[in-house]
Amino acid sequence: MSIIEFSADDAVLIDRAFAILIAAHDADTPENPTYPERYFRTLFTHVFPGRERYWFAAVDEEGQALAWARTDFFTDDNPELAFYEQYVHPDHRTAGADALLRDHVESFCASRNRTTVLTTVSVHWEGGPDRDDAVVNDLEARGYTRALTTVNRRSPADPLGTETEERIYREALAKAGDAYEVRQWTGPVPEELVDTMCRMQTMIYSEVPMGEVEIEPEVITPEKLRAKEAVNAEEGRTKVVSVAIERATGEIQAWTELNLDDGDIVNSMQGITIVDPAHRGHRLGLLLKLANLRLLREHSPTTQWIWTDNADVNAPMIAINELLGYATVDANAEYQLKG
Repeated sequence: MSIIEFSADDAVLIDRAFAILIAAHDADTPENPTYPERYFRTLFTHVFPGRERYWFAAVDEEGQALAWARTDFFTDDNPELAFYEQYVHPDHRTAGADALLRDHVESFCASRNRTTVLTTVSVHWEGGPDRDDAVVNDLEARGYTRALTTVNRRSPADPLGTETEERIYREALAKAGDAYEVRQWTGPVPEELVDTMCRMQTMIYSEVPMGEVEIEPEVITPEKLRAKEAVNAEEGRTKVVSVAIERATGEIQAWTELNLDDGDIVNSMQGITIVDPAHRGHRLGLLLKLANLRLLREHSPTTQWIWTDNADVNAPMIAINELLGYATVDANAEYQLKG
């Protein structure tokens, strides 16, 4: 067995990598959605600005891929960090491909002065389906430590019913008062809101609970925001967005978004929900999530489920999600290896 690097030019290997992804998903986390095919294939051809991406496969003597890994680096911020994900075909998990590939990724990251390596694994959460601890045990044996746990939850697209939803929405609207205007859209950010949206996106890593993961805020410029949107368009990913704009300043002070992917008409992925710290306590997060539910149902009536994950210590957002009917499925554990 050997490790090879591959890229967008390797059509056969990409086909095999997608087959490995689906087989691993069906064996390990069948309750959860996974990457639609268009989204997955676009990962090889388009990368967010300020990122580098590398692909590796463990192949047998006949050149058949048994496992693959994707490694991502920041290039503008966080020069010490590396992120990777890894999948092994269920039929080949005793062949040593997992360990060989992980060895290679760790060495590759170290050779590029990435002193903190992060990877995510699905884990059991109380009341949810069993999850195999083999990968967790292997990571801990290698010296990884758990840095962050996020709980994975699912809600119907219409969790409350018309009457209850309207009541809670009106209560949240009253709490917000006249100081804010709710604006909504699907797709790219309106031009007049680009600068204020850049400010909101820049605060993500400083405001979202990150556990023991040490990560600097990523500075988002208008050019970077538009470049990210261009990647989303190639991926077939549409964003359903609601924001609260402070009337006095014209600035976005709260923001939530849902992601819809081409090839999956059933599931939506909750993206960020964030409120500027100076504007918390006005129920803006709840107000926007309810408004976005309405926009989602209007824009994509076939969508049945919304998936979200939150840090297990993020009590305010968990409380909102539980109010909105989210039920726990499992959890993701972020493991880090420090060099």
